[in-house]
Amino acid sequence: SFYGIVGKEMLYCPVCGSPNVEWLLPQIWSKWVCKDCGYMGVLIIEDGKIAAELRREWEKKHETP
Repeated sequence: SFYGIVGKEMLYCPVCGSPNVEWLLPQIWSKWVCKDCGYMGVLIIEDGKIAAELRREWEKKHETP
């Protein structure tokens, strides 16, 4: 699991909790994009516990019947 790796700084999407985030453009280091949900913005999550909860909620909303 990506959520709780000790000693390694991880960044997570504030919408879906995914660790699959990166800078939109290296020159614009303050803007992030999530490869899973498409989020683009300046807010990013560093807390793995919060990210795990966001991920559970996002997956619950987007699960296929």
